[in-house]
Amino acid sequence: MKKLEIAKRPVSPAPPNYAAAGDLLRVVCVGMIAWYHIWQQSWLSPTLRIGTFKLSFMAPVRAGYMFVDLMLMLSGFLLYLPWANGRQRSTRDFYARRALRILPSYWLCLAVMLVFALSQPDFSDGERLAKDLLAHLSFTHNLFYFSYVQTRLNVVLWTLAVEVQFYLLLPALAPVFKKRPLACYLAMVSMALCFQRLWTEQLPDTTLFVNRLPNMLDAYANGMLAAHLYAYLAKQKKRRALIAALGTLACALGAWGIWRILSAQARVYGYEELRRGQLARRWLFSVCGAAILAGGSLSFAPLRRVFSNRVVRFLSGLSFNFYIWHQWLAVQLKVWRIPPYLAETNPNQAGEMPWQLHYTLLCFAAALLVAALTTYLVEKPAAKWGQRWMRDKF
Repeated sequence: MKKLEIAKRPVSPAPPNYAAAGDLLRVVCVGMIAWYHIWQQSWLSPTLRIGTFKLSFMAPVRAGYMFVDLMLMLSGFLLYLPWANGRQRSTRDFYARRALRILPSYWLCLAVMLVFALSQPDFSDGERLAKDLLAHLSFTHNLFYFSYVQTRLNVVLWTLAVEVQFYLLLPALAPVFKKRPLACYLAMVSMALCFQRLWTEQLPDTTLFVNRLPNMLDAYANGMLAAHLYAYLAKQKKRRALIAALGTLACALGAWGIWRILSAQARVYGYEELRRGQLARRWLFSVCGAAILAGGSLSFAPLRRVFSNRVVRFLSGLSFNFYIWHQWLAVQLKVWRIPPYLAETNPNQAGEMPWQLHYTLLCFAAALLVAALTTYLVEKPAAKWGQRWMRDKF
């Protein structure tokens, strides 16, 4: 009997309300986006050499911005999962929890960015900065050139505008998706593809439109459909070995597909061509990410422990604050000449080593430290206070 129980452990059921692969996927997505932004500043070749062995990460780093699409797919998955399991909360509770999750860290970041912008010697346009701040506070900053491309605050915060705009839709969208998942999925993907192909791609300059919510609906739809399938399959008590095997296969195929797509996107040059390439590959790229997320979470138990363990969960818990601080820190460390470099300007263009390596490592370390401090000193205490306040009020 004991041997039988041990044999069954690798195919133990996955919890329907928790996707183990989501932890590692979040860490990888945020890490690759950060690596891309830091690489833009350092130009450090992402190549590992051990003797004659050479492994290049140039393709995923060069196309690291693509992982934003997987972050949005993951968000769609996690936000819809309670509805898929029939455990959805009230609309008021949903919005309150989302606000407690993002607003404390977001407001702190905006406050620091505002003080920093005002202290700069080249600051001159107070009216534009006020409009920039107002757009960020209303989560509409991805809609305007002055608060998206020319912002004096934090350029990576545009993703939160898209997220909050999706939050507004979800309480009405999720029940419809629950009742008619295929029809709703096809409608969301069709809307995204129409907006991409018939509107955005026809523009001579797609800068201001490529990262708007209608263009992202296919990524969200892939996450929601993956959550719907995951919740159903995780509850199946029979054929656990088959489900785990198929989940592992889907995860492997998704990872292979992502590598191929990143390799193709990395060969694209020119800002406009990059944006059009990302649009053209967004649906398939997020499908591959959804396969990793749902498949990996349904896979064999030992693999699920790789996806979600104490270290991965710790890093996943810091990911939000790591994301909103990493790019600004990377730029400022270079401006502040930390670590010091010999070139007058642009040590990356001079190929200055070991500065490139030291700078890259320092950027990751600094972002991780700031993320830990913000998470444990601001985000978590504010969330606990807010939850207590909600219990007392409601």
